[in-house]
Amino acid sequence: MLKPAILALIRQVLTFAGTALVAMGYVQASDIEPVIGAPLSIVSVVWSVADKRLR
Repeated sequence: MLKPAILALIRQVLTFAGTALVAMGYVQASDIEPVIGAPLSIVSVVWSVADKRLR
């Protein structure tokens, strides 16, 4: 139950960071989705593997 809450928090933080980068002109809005999606996917996979190993 804690995993979905933490992943949602991470997604919100990444969205905030992406919005800030777009607002400052460092990246284009179309580039933000992969920038947010990739780390979130990696964290989810790593977390899943770690959870299975600890059981």
